[in-house]
Amino acid sequence: MTWLILKGILLFLVLSYAAYRDIKTREIPDAVPLMLLLTGFIGFSPLFSITGLLVAGLPFLWAALWCGGMGGGDIKLMATCGFVLGAWGGILQTILGLALALLFTMIRAAAAGKKIERKLKIPLIPFLGAGGILAFLITFWGG
Repeated sequence: MTWLILKGILLFLVLSYAAYRDIKTREIPDAVPLMLLLTGFIGFSPLFSITGLLVAGLPFLWAALWCGGMGGGDIKLMATCGFVLGAWGGILQTILGLALALLFTMIRAAAAGKKIERKLKIPLIPFLGAGGILAFLITFWGG
């Protein structure tokens, strides 16, 4: 069970750093996905990790190619988080992270008395990171 605690701590630290960097610079260093990938090898199961990488990463790649506006850092982060969290955790992270981003945007727009702009750009990693941490807790400790 100690490997699970180590995995959770590393995931929290790396996602927190990525969120901080995305807020400050709107970019994340290439070391972030690499650290997440290495974290995924703790308690490694090939089917669990590779399935998670594909399930979590491909929708973001598709969104970037089809719709645009999605950064490469978002794609790499989600794919490597899927590698850590598995398919179910990656799906849960996506749902929670995007729901948090939507909620934040709606509250911010309501507080400012404005409509939400269609092309509004917000740093997405803080929300996806929070979703990833929640998904880890739910997936590994909640059930």
